[in-house]
Amino acid sequence: MKFQVATRYILIHQLISLGIFFIWWILFGILFPVFGLYVSGSTEPVSSDVLIPIVIFSIIISFLSMNSDFKFFIQCGLKRFSIFIVNLSAIAISSLLSSIIALLLSKLSIDKFNLTIFLISKDAYHSDNFLLSLLLVFILLFFFSSLGLVLGTFNDIFSGFKKIIILLLVMSIPIVLSILIQLGNSAMKNKWFNFLKSIIGYSREKGFSPLPFITTLFIGSIVLLFLFYFMNRSHEVQRKGV
Repeated sequence: MKFQVATRYILIHQLISLGIFFIWWILFGILFPVFGLYVSGSTEPVSSDVLIPIVIFSIIISFLSMNSDFKFFIQCGLKRFSIFIVNLSAIAISSLLSSIIALLLSKLSIDKFNLTIFLISKDAYHSDNFLLSLLLVFILLFFFSSLGLVLGTFNDIFSGFKKIIILLLVMSIPIVLSILIQLGNSAMKNKWFNFLKSIIGYSREKGFSPLPFITTLFIGSIVLLFLFYFMNRSHEVQRKGV
């Protein structure tokens, strides 16, 4: 299978999935609430965050596509590096399209029902620059799509007790870090809190700044893609017995 054909295949699959998701979300996330407001006669404004369901769906679709798409590509003779590039291209394009649609939907207001994106609201990473807001939403979706690829590959590679042990080790990292921070002196705690504030782009004077957070998400995406690349090299097709 040629690289272009594989890219077209996975993109069509992702776009169809996104189309189904947005139809579902418009029905249950917009029309039903608006109908409820109309029936109840409520005068109180109601808002709904556009981005949260898209983030969750991005993780799910990347996670689920790993097993079936990987098997299909391997059976068609596609090299592992090509599979990596195909998946990278797919999540980049789908994340860009989803971020554009999310930003456009966030401008929608129907009577007392408002669609919003809290991430770029005045209480968070607000910016008058549309491209900067688009970049922030895009890199957030790209990060979680990359996470979905890693989780899907991990789920397909490992099984049984080995999977449980690795999951427990990963879950123990934040617990150990939090204990070490609490046991440290006030100077160490201040360093940790300042570090956390710097990576999320928060300062008492300016509030939340988008660029540091974008940088953090970008670095996190690179780390996840490295993990996905090396896991993909050892990824084998699981053959289940009848």
